[in-house]
Amino acid sequence: MNIELETGGSKQEIPRVVEIVGPAGAGKTTLFRELRNYPEQIRLSTFPDVNKAADAPFFIQHGLQLVPDLFRLSRRNSRKLSRREFAWMSILKGWPFILQRDLIKSPQVIVLDQGPVYLLAEMREFGPEYLREQDAEKLWQKLYTRWATTLGMIVWLDAADIYLLERIRTRNKGHVVKNESAPIVYDFLARYRRAYDYVLSRLEANMGGPRVLRFDTSGQRSGEIVDRLLAEYGFA
Repeated sequence: MNIELETGGSKQEIPRVVEIVGPAGAGKTTLFRELRNYPEQIRLSTFPDVNKAADAPFFIQHGLQLVPDLFRLSRRNSRKLSRREFAWMSILKGWPFILQRDLIKSPQVIVLDQGPVYLLAEMREFGPEYLREQDAEKLWQKLYTRWATTLGMIVWLDAADIYLLERIRTRNKGHVVKNESAPIVYDFLARYRRAYDYVLSRLEANMGGPRVLRFDTSGQRSGEIVDRLLAEYGFA
């Protein structure tokens, strides 16, 4: 099987918060759906939704806590955070507390689709310029430290660019580069890989970071990946 296993540190506990990451077309959605077949062992989760009234207290609490830092860091010559980006920053700040509480309540493994690694990579690449300046480092370090102690494992899916290009163009799901030329798509994919690599390096610098399981979906089916993950947790 085309698997590369990395160990970021010496954690002995079973990693119970897992995120699926990878570039567009790598098979994240397919894997997430297949994991629904194991509800007793695995709980699938996504981040709080800013559009849901039930999640409003979460965003009010953690958003207000962020305002002083963001106000201090903002620059006139840099664009402001969008509403979505402000929600993402609130999620990065407050979500670990929810996940840690959920771990106490249930023995299930929590698998995240579009979790902290995705959000951190998005903010790294596309967020306002002032968040990439040195003055913002203290804020980011707090977030990376918090997630390094919460996120136990990353399932990294990837494939050769030619396969990803075909999947992006042929699947029904829309995408920002779906109708772009091959060079533009390849550059887009490379940019996300660099962003993910940067985020992982920052997580690994804190408490050893999460374990990383890498799968090449060019020739490996999602069912095989599910079997590997179930075996990892002793469910198989």
